[in-house]
Parts: sequence; structure tokens; C-alpha cells
Amino acid sequence: MRRQSTGFFDLKLSLHTTNPHIAAILGRKLSSESDTVMRNAVHNLISEEDARHWMAEIIRRERAKLDMLEMLRRTDSRDPESDLRHNASMQAAWAHIARHGMHANAAANSEELVVNDIELLLRDLTSDARRNIIRREFAEITGEDVYSTRETLAVIDLYIQAKNEAWKTANTGEWSFTDDSTAVCTAELTGQPIIETPSATAQPPESVDTTDDSALDPALHAVVERMNALKRTEGVEEKTLRQYASFVALFTTLTGITDVRNIRQSHASAFRADLYQLPKSWGKSPKDANANRDQIMARAATLPPEKVGLSIGTINRHLEHLAQIVAWASDEGINVDPKLNPTKLRRKDQVRDRDRRSAFSQDELLRTFQHPTWTEATKKNDGTYWGPLIAAYTGARRGEIAGLMTNDIVEVDGLMCISIDNNALRRIKNLPSKRVLPIHSHLLELGFLEHVASMRKRGSPALFPEQGETASSVWGRKLGRAMRDIIDEQLGETGAGLTFHSYRHFVQNALDRNGVEDKVVRDIIGHEGKDVHERAYRKQSTMAEMKTAIETLTRVM
Repeated sequence: MRRQSTGFFDLKLSLHTTNPHIAAILGRKLSSESDTVMRNAVHNLISEEDARHWMAEIIRRERAKLDMLEMLRRTDSRDPESDLRHNASMQAAWAHIARHGMHANAAANSEELVVNDIELLLRDLTSDARRNIIRREFAEITGEDVYSTRETLAVIDLYIQAKNEAWKTANTGEWSFTDDSTAVCTAELTGQPIIETPSATAQPPESVDTTDDSALDPALHAVVERMNALKRTEGVEEKTLRQYASFVALFTTLTGITDVRNIRQSHASAFRADLYQLPKSWGKSPKDANANRDQIMARAATLPPEKVGLSIGTINRHLEHLAQIVAWASDEGINVDPKLNPTKLRRKDQVRDRDRRSAFSQDELLRTFQHPTWTEATKKNDGTYWGPLIAAYTGARRGEIAGLMTNDIVEVDGLMCISIDNNALRRIKNLPSKRVLPIHSHLLELGFLEHVASMRKRGSPALFPEQGETASSVWGRKLGRAMRDIIDEQLGETGAGLTFHSYRHFVQNALDRNGVEDKVVRDIIGHEGKDVHERAYRKQSTMAEMKTAIETLTRVM
């Protein structure tokens, strides 16, 4: 970018092509779209009235939440002083972001609690999900859509200032909202034109995003690669990212469409119809990757009816994947069909979430641990022995357990614990899955810490090295297959609906039955809070609270 003596700027962009013909087309397209963007930047401003209305509503909502929290602190809090400390931390976090922006780190001398709250808020504010929610809510409240990047940034800034305004009096109980509350925040954004006359001290204006659909590859696999690249930085586990890539392969195979711009609602409908005809076992064999649509349908025709057709839940997940990919491409500026709405094709699942995967009954749980794997064990040195035991006393997922490293066994507050977090072997499912769990006394009695010490002495980073798959770097499938055999041997046909994951359901149900507080159960299982209050404001359960809860679980042998 070069500034001229007139105050204008030259902005040079690469067209990513050496073909003169293509360059001429892209140049004309870019010039046309730039003119459109600049006209919108000048004329489609956020009015002061809309800005005030937007901020007033955000402040009102936030204050309503804070008033409720304050009432709960006064009447139902076990530690009111700690609640006030957390409120003060969140207040400081919003003040920091409002003053310094969304890309400024916390001050070096900031308390750890404030630093954590700033990081929590910044992750949320910079996420695509939050930005989409803010744009949608602004449109709902004001009746005005937000189109340009500059408008989006202005609305987000107003949102931050409104949150900060609401939190200023969070610990005092004092609250009043007048027109002056938004005056400073809205004057700069709405009282003057966005493009200001350059001055000697003026900074270069922000560049306008003029990305055109021709500047980014509209191929489905390319869209997913870009989407997954960002999701990976946000901590989404590789298993989920592979599902998007697998979806693209299946969608392309069944429809023949490779360009996201060419997808129509009729194609999505035909894709769903094909999923009802797909073999239930599709994708489990390496041969499936090279099959075409005719071969897939020919194979399905040879199978009995009960082995054909994906479940409603799986079909809905595929439609959700398509919707996310299309939305991502649209956000990138790629021209997708505006009438395309894959989620409209979803079908209501007749199976309730709580019934979809079975939980062990207590009798079934105890019978599985009567298998020779445990009753005749001479060596307690692998994941097949320890994995199900850990699952029965923590509710952890099989991948979380199989991919544990020796340095994931830690001491916290005087208790030996298992730390479940991303490590060199595997990633965890999502942010709420990150947790530290006290170890049940029965595991300690059985010699779990001795196994940890033995693996450390051997120099093994992995706690259960035999559970990894070298070719795919997947941890957990071997454990799942071993458990499948154990269930079949111990329970026969009655265990047909049970899997390794059934331990997780058993633990959650058992903790609920034992009267453990809901938030403690969520912290043990690794589930997110029920609402924004729990997700953003409530404190993590203490190690002592989780230890007490875990010790209520039945000893399995």
C-alpha cells in the first residue's frame, strides 16, 4: 500500500494468475466489486439511532443476567466473597477489551483470573459463531442488516462497549442507563462519515475486504480445507475435521458435484434420498473410497433391508455438514445459491438422545468385569486392563483414555489426578472436554500409579502405547474393539446395544442418582454449562468436590 501526496492510497493486489486473459477478467470484476464496496462503506452507515437502540438492548439484557446472579449470590451462594472476586475479574476483563481492543494481551501484572477471563472473552468475540450471532441480533433488534466488514466491526465494537457499560456497576448494584451511556461509543462510529479527510496525524484507513468468489477456490474440498484450517486453531479435534473431509468425498461421489457454487436444493434432496439407500456399513472398508455411485447402489441391492439406510441422526449430521460448508463459502464471498437450505431437509429423530446409546445397568457393569481380562490378570500393563476401569470411574471417552501420556498423571491439591487435555498423541473433542479428574481409590489400590511409574521408567511417553494405530495415528479404536468382544462374551445378545461409550452414560446416570450436584457432574463428564451463566460465570468444581463425587461410584470388582 502506498500513500499519494493527495492523501489517497494505492492498494496492490495479486490476482494469483499468469494468464493475461484471466487477469483481465479478474481485474474488471475486482474494479466493479470495489466500487460497490466503497459505495456501501460511504452510504450504508449505522445510524446513531440504531446504535443507541442496539446498545440499550445489550445493556438491558446483560444487566438482567447480572441482577439474577447478584440475587443468587445473596441468597444461594456458598462462597459470596469468591463470587464477588469472579465478578470483579470479569468486570476488569470487559474494561480491558473495551479500552484496548480485541487483539491486546492482558497487562503483565494482571491477576491470573483476569487473564483467563480476557482469553475466554477474546476466543468468543473472535469466533465466527459469535460474529454471526451479533450480526443476526443486530438485524433483529434494529431491523437493519449488516453487510460490510466495517459495519460488522462497528457493531461488534458497540457490543463490547455495551457489555463494559453493563459490567461497570456489577459489584455495586448501582445502575442507570441514559442517552449519555452511548454518546461516546456512537459518535465516532455514526456521527461522522466512516471515511475521514486525511490529516497529518491520520492513520491509513483500514483496507476493505474485496474478496471475490473468483479469488478463492470454490471446490468443495478446498472450502473444507480452509474451514478446517481455522477450526484446527480453535482446538476442534481431528476426528471431527476428518468427518468434514469424508462428507465431501461422499457428497461428490453421490452427486457428481465438486463446485460449491453449483449445488442446488434439488441436489441436497437427492443426496438425502441416496443416504436412505446407502449400506449401513458404508465407509468402514478401504474399498469404499474408490467406489462410484452405481457400485454403491448395486452393493446395497444385495443386502437385506435391515442393513440398508443410514440412521436419521447420521443423515441429519451430513445435512448439517453441507449447511456449514455452504455457509462458510458464502462468508468467504463465494456466490452460493441463496435458495440452498440443507437443514430444511432434516428429519425429526424418533429416538430420544438419552435412549440413543445404552448405558450399562449396575448388574451388566459388574458382569463385564468378571471377564478373565480382570479375574485372571497376571500383569496389569496394558490399556485393555486399565481402560475400562478408568472409564467406569471417570466417564472419560475411549480416545481420551487410550491417548493418555505418562505426564498426564499429575498431583493437584494433594490428590493424584488424570489430566485430560490435548497432547502429542491426540486432541480432545472440544474445550469443555479439557478437565482434571481425581483418581478413584480403587484404581490406586489396584496399582494404577505403579503402572504409570513402570511406563515412565521404560521411557514411554504413552501410558498405553499398544493402543495406538501407527498408520492412522488414531487412539481408541483398539480399545473399543476389545470392549466389544468382552461385552459379547459376558452379556451375549442382551449386550448388543452396549459399547465402550456405555461406561460414560453409566457414570453420568450414577452420579445423578447419587445426588451429586449437576455442575460437578458436568465438570467430571466434560460437558459445557447449560446456559451462558454457567459457561461464562460459574466457578470450576474443586478437586475435593469431584473426588467426593467420584468415590460414590460403585466398585466394579
